[in-house]
Amino acid sequence: MSILANEPPAEHMAAKRAEKGIFSKVISNASRLLMGKVAAGVLSFAALTMATRALGVAGFGVLLLIHTCAAAFSVATRLQAWQPLLHFGAMPYERGESAPFQSLLRRCLMLDFGGAALGAVLAVVCTLLFGPHIGWPATERVPAALYMTAVLFMNTGCAMGALRLSGRFGRAMLGDVAAAWCRCLGAAAGLFLHWGLGAFLAVWYAALVASFATDHIMAWRALRTTPACRGFRLLARPEITSLTGFWRGLLATSANFWLDNLEGRVVILLLGAFLGPSQTAVFSVTRDVCDALGHPAELISPAAYPELIRLRERRDWAGIRHVTAMLLKTLGGFSLLLFGICAIFGPTIIGFALGEGRGASLALLMLLAATTVLDLWDAPLEPLLLSFGQAPALLKGRLIGMAAGIALLCFLASLLGLTGAGLACLLAELLILCSRLIPALRLMRHP
Repeated sequence: MSILANEPPAEHMAAKRAEKGIFSKVISNASRLLMGKVAAGVLSFAALTMATRALGVAGFGVLLLIHTCAAAFSVATRLQAWQPLLHFGAMPYERGESAPFQSLLRRCLMLDFGGAALGAVLAVVCTLLFGPHIGWPATERVPAALYMTAVLFMNTGCAMGALRLSGRFGRAMLGDVAAAWCRCLGAAAGLFLHWGLGAFLAVWYAALVASFATDHIMAWRALRTTPACRGFRLLARPEITSLTGFWRGLLATSANFWLDNLEGRVVILLLGAFLGPSQTAVFSVTRDVCDALGHPAELISPAAYPELIRLRERRDWAGIRHVTAMLLKTLGGFSLLLFGICAIFGPTIIGFALGEGRGASLALLMLLAATTVLDLWDAPLEPLLLSFGQAPALLKGRLIGMAAGIALLCFLASLLGLTGAGLACLLAELLILCSRLIPALRLMRHP
């Protein structure tokens, strides 16, 4: 019998009355995130199109490989500081308990900054040693190494956790919007002034700095007047507090994030080595279009996690079960809509972005669209499992999926080219979904 099935009758009735309100709150918070994502997505697409026109598909592919390499090092050294901030900080924040909350906040900030510093050092060293083997020319070794210092400005997990904790979901996307504006304006200038790769790398670097500054300013403005953060100082005497499961949950969540995000970046870097910058650019743009169409549903996960944590603290098992079921039903209809949009408008959008008469095959487009649909079903399952301490199960499934995906990619991409790469991504995502659906159904099982 599952733990979700053992709720007392009174709590069950309370959950039934509240479930629609909680579902509406999750959708409302996701909608606030969506507005920022839509704005950032439109601007990013415009920047991508102009950069491709200015540099050519091959030049844009080199820019993509260098940026992806920096992002990969950032991801590999990033601890998910938002997870302990939400997991252990929700109750102290609501109660206005400044000492434990501020101690936790300082610890989470140090996790962000320490990971960024380590990632930047590793990125610079490895780029100088191995960069040309990934796919960019040896002449770009020094500009690429300089760009790797942008890793210092990629970690904003604690700021995102603070904005979610304070309910400022509308502000959580302002960093992405600032970065998108920076790229768009810079790409427009580069197109008309005929800038080269070095100048575009500088634009992309400036966008990361703008996003980092915006996220942290918004987080500080959200917290500075709250009772829990009154009198906060970044540099203060460390307080020893016992948080049972702090490192276990943090490392499990971070490892799942590493595998989830590294997989996509490793795919790009491997394709750069196997197929070259031009083919890699086609694959990346096609995947970005599919991911952009799936963003509205993906935003359910960050919006749902704080609500599920609050339900768990109240031991409202029925509320968790019903809200999760409603989210899954909503995603079913959205998935059908996404397939239709990809089939009808996808080839035109991709062809316009790449220019030069290029485009993606319909087979690659639909394979990556199916991959996005499978990934969408993780949106309510991941926060459900995290809220019940099932991060190790997420990690195990992600590890299996990533290992299988990379092995399949190496084989199928060399055999079938881009279509094989799309098929490998789809099969890997299917394995990951099954690894999450099984424990989630076990939790949601009726008596």
